[in-house]
Amino acid sequence: MLLSGIRVAIVGWLCLTALLVAAGQQHSTPNELPDTTADRVTGQGWWPTKSPASTKGYVGSDVCAECHSAIASTQSESEMAKAAFRLSGGAAGQPAPGDFESGSYTYRFIANNTPPGYSLEVTSNGRSISYPIAWTMGVGVHGQTYLLDDNGGLYEGKASSFSFIHRIGLTPGHTPAEEGSLENAVGMPLKAGEALRCFACHTTASSANSTLNAADAVPGVHCEACHGPGLDHVNAIFARQTGQARQAIFNPASLTPTSTIDFCGACHRTTMDVVMNEPEPGAYTIRFQPYRLEESRCWQTTKDARLACTQCHDPHAPMVRDAHFYDQKCLSCHSPGKDARHDASSGAWAATPKICPRATANCASCHMPKSYVPEMHSTFVDHFIRIVRPGKPVPN
Repeated sequence: MLLSGIRVAIVGWLCLTALLVAAGQQHSTPNELPDTTADRVTGQGWWPTKSPASTKGYVGSDVCAECHSAIASTQSESEMAKAAFRLSGGAAGQPAPGDFESGSYTYRFIANNTPPGYSLEVTSNGRSISYPIAWTMGVGVHGQTYLLDDNGGLYEGKASSFSFIHRIGLTPGHTPAEEGSLENAVGMPLKAGEALRCFACHTTASSANSTLNAADAVPGVHCEACHGPGLDHVNAIFARQTGQARQAIFNPASLTPTSTIDFCGACHRTTMDVVMNEPEPGAYTIRFQPYRLEESRCWQTTKDARLACTQCHDPHAPMVRDAHFYDQKCLSCHSPGKDARHDASSGAWAATPKICPRATANCASCHMPKSYVPEMHSTFVDHFIRIVRPGKPVPN
C-alpha cells in the first residue's frame, strides 16, 4: 500500500474508532493498526524511549548478567550496545579526516590534548570557533553524529562522519548555515524534547520525569532500555517471588506482531511515526526499517508474526551481515508444503506464500535490495520486501 493509501486507511480507522467508542466497543486485535511511538510511550507501563519517574529503579547490565550471563555477553558486543559513547580520543571514536566546505564555512575535526578528545572547528573569513565533542552518536556502520558541549548546553554538530566515503559532510537533517554568524554555523542547539529522544535511542537510563540527565547516561542501548528498570524484578527474584518478578520486567515476547514492530520502531520509526511526521517522504525512508517492512505486501495481507523484526534479527547479538544467513528465514515461509495457519494470539493469518521461481538462495539481495541514501552517503538494505522491477524507481 502506498503512503496515500495508508493515510486514507488511517482516517477511516479513526472515524470507525470514534463510532465504536461511542457505542461502548473497542476495535479488535486482528484489525490492529500501528501506533505512533508517543502513543505507545503514554499507554504502556514500559516502552523504549519512555522516561521513568526516577532513575533509582535501574540496576545496570552487570546485575542482569548475574542471571542472564550468556545473553548479556553477546548483547554487549552488539551494535545497539555501541550506539553512543563519550569521545575519549581512542581510535574507534576518531572522526573522519579532511575538511568540509559549505558556503564560506570550512569544517574540520581537531584533536585535543587536555582533556583528550576532539573538537569541531569552523572557520570563515579568517575567524575560527570550536566546540569540544561531548558525545558520539552512532556505532559508525554508516556514520556518526556528534553532540558538542557549549558550556553545559548541547549542540548537534553541523558536520558528521560518514563511513562509506571516509570523510565528513553535512549532518543529515541539517541545512547549510546562513552567512553571518559563526556561532550559528557550528550546529543546532538541542531542544529539550529532541535531546530526550536522542539520548533515549542511543543510551540507557538517561532521563527521569522527562528531564534529561546526560551526565549519568549509560552509553549504548543495554538491557533496561528495552526491558525497563530492573530493580523491582531483581528484588522479587531474590525474594523468590517468581510471578511478581515476571510482572516487574517488560518482556517483548508477549507482544502482537504489530506491537512487536512498533516496539523496535520506537527508535527505528514506526509506520505512524513516518506518516505523521514526514509529509513528503523520500528515498531516505529506507532507513526506517519498521515502516518499510509494514509496506510489504506479505505484511499488509497477513500481519504474520514470522515477519516481525526479531524473527530475523537477534537484539541480544551482533548483526549478521551475510545475506545468505537470512535464506533460512525466507524459506521458513517460501517452501513447498507450507500451509496457511492462524495465530490465535494476534488473529492474523499466515497465507501460503508463493515459491520464488528463480532461486532459493541469496533471497534478500533480490527482494530486499540495498539502495543509496544520498544524505547518508551510504546504502541501506530496503526492508520493503517486494518483487523489484528493473528500471522502476525505489518506492517511498
